[in-house]
Amino acid sequence: MVMMVTIVGTMLAWGIPQIQNNEAWAQYATTRSNLLNLDADMDQVLLQGEGASRTSTVSLGSGSFTLKKAQEDLLLCWSTVSWAQLSVRNVEAGATILRVEDLTETVATLTVTITYPNGTVWGGDTDGNRLGPLPPIVAGVTGTAAAANGTAIGEFRYYMQDILSYKYRSTAGQFQMRLFNGAVLSHEPGGGYYFEDRPLVRGSGNVDALSIYLVSYNNSGSQMRSMTGPSNFDFSLRNQGGSDSGSIAVYSLRIVVDGDAQYATYGFFQSQWGFSRDLQNDEVYLTQTTSMDLRLMERTVHVSFGLR
Repeated sequence: MVMMVTIVGTMLAWGIPQIQNNEAWAQYATTRSNLLNLDADMDQVLLQGEGASRTSTVSLGSGSFTLKKAQEDLLLCWSTVSWAQLSVRNVEAGATILRVEDLTETVATLTVTITYPNGTVWGGDTDGNRLGPLPPIVAGVTGTAAAANGTAIGEFRYYMQDILSYKYRSTAGQFQMRLFNGAVLSHEPGGGYYFEDRPLVRGSGNVDALSIYLVSYNNSGSQMRSMTGPSNFDFSLRNQGGSDSGSIAVYSLRIVVDGDAQYATYGFFQSQWGFSRDLQNDEVYLTQTTSMDLRLMERTVHVSFGLR
C-alpha cells in the first residue's frame, strides 16, 4: 500500500506535470519550425521587390496568431559629417519637446526641420540641447539638423514597427514568437527575448555598407484576424512596395529601440556590427572616421491568413 501510494503520488506531483511540459515544448518546437519557414518566405517576398508574393502554410497545434500594429519603437539618428555627432533623444509618440545636440560640442546651436507624414513641416533652433515645443511626434516623422551657416549635420527618423505575434500558454509558462523586419524574435519561459535568425540587415566590411529593412504590415480588406489553433492556416504575403533612402554617407549612427526587441536588437548590433552600448541613454551607436553607405528600405507587406 505504501509503495502504491508513493508511486501514485510521484506520478501526480512530478510525472504528469513533466509530461505536460514536454508536450508544451514539443508543440512550441513544431510551431517555431513553421514560423521560421514563414519568415523565410517573408524574406524572399521583401527582397524580390514590389509585386512579389507567396503563400505559406503554417500549422498551429495550439495558441493564437494575430497582427499587432505599432508595437516596437525605433529611432535611427545619423551624422553626415565626420566632425559632428548628432544625437536626438526623447523621441516618442506624442512628444513635444526633444533633446537634440552635437555630442562633440562643435556646433552649439542646431537648426532642426521636422517633416510629418501628413506634409506638415516644422522648424526651430535648439536652446542648449532643448528643442520645442513642436507638434506632437507621430510615427514616420523625419528630421534634419544643420549648423547656423546652413551646413547639414545629420538626420533622424522615427518608426513604430508592426509585428505578427504568436502566443501559447501552457503549464510550462508562456511562449511567444514575433515576426518583424525579416526576423523572428522568440521568448521562452524562464528566459528573455532572442533572435531565432538574423534580421534583414545587409552589409560588408568594418562597416562600409549597411542596409536596414523596415517592414510594416497592411491587411486592408483581408481575412487578417486573431486565430486560435489547432489548425492549418494559409498565409498570403505580397510586397506592396515602399521607398528607399538611397545611398547616405554616414559617419555616426545611433539606434534606439523601445519594446520587447530592445535587448536582442542591441545585442545583435553589438556582436555582429561592432556597435557600442550607451547604458545611460539606452541606445547603441557606431562612429567611424570614414563614411559608411547607409540605406533604409521601407516596405509594406499585405498579409492575410485563414483556415486551410
